[in-house]
Parts: sequence; structure tokens; C-alpha cells
Amino acid sequence: MNTHPLLNAFSSNNTVETQPLHSIIIPNGNRQVIIPTEQLVCLEGCGNYAYLYTQDGKRYLVSKTLKSYIGILDEQQFVRVHKSWIINLKYLQEFCEDERSLKLKGGREVAISRRRIREVNGILAPLVNCA
Repeated sequence: MNTHPLLNAFSSNNTVETQPLHSIIIPNGNRQVIIPTEQLVCLEGCGNYAYLYTQDGKRYLVSKTLKSYIGILDEQQFVRVHKSWIINLKYLQEFCEDERSLKLKGGREVAISRRRIREVNGILAPLVNCA
């Protein structure tokens, strides 16, 4: 018997399990949209809402905070770089530590907060090829 992917993220005692989600189901009008997490380019926080940007250029507004997503997304793939941004490392194209900015595939530029630059640099340093 298959269960709803979102329900698999919660155990019987209402705590979030450590296994990340592979897809997110969100309401879109009178339908439900299933977004595989590997297709999420980034998430932008706007108060108690978030925009989910996908690789096909679509943007979805959801009534959840970035904090709720960072707890269920794969921490090896998704990094919170700013209070308003979570990025998918799979879509990272450029990283400029001096300017505290990232460029994602598709052209979107995202700022890295001063508070998070060391953490982000620590995550990205092993990925940088110093040839």
C-alpha cells in the first residue's frame, strides 16, 4: 500500500524523521502538484509564505516557512544561505565569496548573508575545483 510522501516524513510520535523527502505535494488552485525535490532550484521566504522555484522556470507560492522546509529537505543537497533563501547545490553555477553571492543555473542570483558566509564557504569549499 502506497502512502502520501509527505506523511512519510512524520513518525507516529509527531517528530520529523531524518530521512529527507523525495517530493513535495503542494496545492495549486483546485489541484495538487507533485514536485520532485531534485527539480527544486531554490526556495525564497516571504514571511509565513515561501516561493518554490523549479528547474522548468515555474514558481509556486506555499503557506509554509523556510524553516519548515529546511527540516525536511536533504541537508546534503539543500543549503540555507540567507534568512530568505534555500538553494539546491545541484543548480549552483557560480560562487563569489567576496561579494557574498551565488548564481544559479537559469540566471537567478542569490545573496549570502554575512551571518552564514562561513558556513556556506565551508560547505562549498570541498566542491570547488582548484586547478
